[in-house]
Amino acid sequence: MSDNIFFNIADLKKCGKNVIIGKTVRIRYPELVEIGDNVIIDDFCYISTALKIASNVHISSGCKIIGGKKAFVSFDRFSTLSPNVVIAAGSDDYHSGIATPMIPIEYKGNVKIGTVEINQHCVVGANSTILPNVVLNTGSSVGANSLVNSNLTSWKLYAGIPAKIIKERNMIEILRLEKMYLESVNE
Repeated sequence: MSDNIFFNIADLKKCGKNVIIGKTVRIRYPELVEIGDNVIIDDFCYISTALKIASNVHISSGCKIIGGKKAFVSFDRFSTLSPNVVIAAGSDDYHSGIATPMIPIEYKGNVKIGTVEINQHCVVGANSTILPNVVLNTGSSVGANSLVNSNLTSWKLYAGIPAKIIKERNMIEILRLEKMYLESVNE
């Protein structure tokens, strides 16, 4: 584990074994962040919400996971964010209120503060955005430059703005490889 220049890793709510957090990762509320084993969070990521990361998760460089203290994001095993993904578990419509985090919520208008749930074997392609109150069900994946604004069906590959199903993922092969991997590390 490397030293971080923006927060003390000891302040995390939980941090497992074999965790790599880049020196330039910014976690605004480390006391709200739980990290499992075998996790990498690459440099230049910004996290400003409650977050729970299971084991064997990778968050690539430049990702933003935002929403504030009352929002929540979770990652299950074997999930991945490609570079520059934005997960917004909190947002507003920029229509009826003052759009800045510097004022109390009662002046912000139509605010959504919610959750984003990323289940096992989910992959989110580079430069994609996920909006509040969305579930990526097991095995669902998102192509690059997509917008996810509704729940995704298990074992489907999505792409576009908004994201739509473009094909099936190979669930049988992915689960076979997961089993082989788990057997190899438990020997």
